[in-house]
Amino acid sequence: MLRFITIFVMIMLCGVSAGLYHVKYSVDHMEREGETLKSTIAQEKESIRILQAEWSTLNRPSRLQKLSERYLDLVPVQVSQIVDFEAIPVRGQEVEVPHPEGGAQSVAKASMEEPITAQTTRKDKVFAISPAAARMERR
Repeated sequence: MLRFITIFVMIMLCGVSAGLYHVKYSVDHMEREGETLKSTIAQEKESIRILQAEWSTLNRPSRLQKLSERYLDLVPVQVSQIVDFEAIPVRGQEVEVPHPEGGAQSVAKASMEEPITAQTTRKDKVFAISPAAARMERR
């Protein structure tokens, strides 16, 4: 009987030792993985700081003003372009759009899909804006 208990205790000791060995190396592996993740997170935070600095540089109002003057050819909004809500044409109605050089031109009948609600002026052209485009401009 004493011999059976001794063998049983030795087997249990070997099992516990193997389990402890496995747990120790699992913890070591997880610690290395945690260190790797910490360094990766630090690199990503640095990357984010650099990108934020670059974004703020690219979005400087003076830079955007120069780019808009260079590429967009926009002119200021004229008072005649602002109308009341009642002045917006109903679908199927002929629309008269004032031309920048004077006079008015008939643009088109407002269709069911895209009624004309407003206009914007570039240096050489007059554009009519649909409600979908006006909603996109407001965002």
